[in-house]
Amino acid sequence: MYEEFEMKFASKVNNIRIVRAALRVFLKLRRVHESDIFDTELAINEALANVIEHTYKFENEEMIDFKMKWYFEENRCEFLIRDYGEKVQISNVVSRELEDLKDHGLGVYLIKNIMDNVDFVEIAENGNLLYLDKKFDLEK
Repeated sequence: MYEEFEMKFASKVNNIRIVRAALRVFLKLRRVHESDIFDTELAINEALANVIEHTYKFENEEMIDFKMKWYFEENRCEFLIRDYGEKVQISNVVSRELEDLKDHGLGVYLIKNIMDNVDFVEIAENGNLLYLDKKFDLEK
């Protein structure tokens, strides 16, 4: 059995705050540990920021679909981020080395280290679909 929550929003950076607030409540209601909520918010924040910056080039009126799907038996959540921009070359989506000191560019590294699964799903239509998955230990 599962439950899902879905949002569609314009590609404004400030809308990431709204998504993070919804994500926080969604996970809190399932008794996810606060530290796991924080990490998950960080990963989703980075993924959405990458769409807004790299796919949409900070155009404010493009659309993003975001879905959370909680599987009760497994205490697992899937996250789907769908954009309608130019197809991403998957081979170009890489993280830099931690030793390479820069003021940006760790988003992919953080996402891959926080989530259990990260995958770009091939879709026939325009755009990209990012699949993220994480299993949680719950508070008693």
